[in-house]
Amino acid sequence: MELHQVEAVAPGLAARIAGAEPGRARTYAFRVARLACSVAGVHDVHALEVARGGLERYPEIDELVHLWQLERDLDAACESQLGAAPSSRPLEELQLTSECIEARAVAAVIAALSPDARDAARGATYEALTAGCDGRALEALADEVL
Repeated sequence: MELHQVEAVAPGLAARIAGAEPGRARTYAFRVARLACSVAGVHDVHALEVARGGLERYPEIDELVHLWQLERDLDAACESQLGAAPSSRPLEELQLTSECIEARAVAAVIAALSPDARDAARGATYEALTAGCDGRALEALADEVL
């Protein structure tokens, strides 16, 4: 079985997520997505609405398409700034450009929508860490929710 990326960078959080009830994991995923949007300074109305709303109102198809396109556009701007694909750059370098940070925050919102609640929490956590969220803040959220 392949490890999720968050298990490599935050094994303690990954273990807590793995042991969480699905409903709590989902709540945590959306709280993490909101934190990532706040840290990254995301101003996109759709991204913020989805992050705030959680699954109380599942996003419409056009909202999902908008989120995916926004992430692609931000990733392209990030790549332009870095001169290379973001996936090939170290974390510290990604956190130097606002486009890269915002792309990862939007990715956290998208990850929170994953069908499996624990996968959603793991994905949102990894993207939030990549967007520059402090691991201690994510641990504090886990203390409240998980």
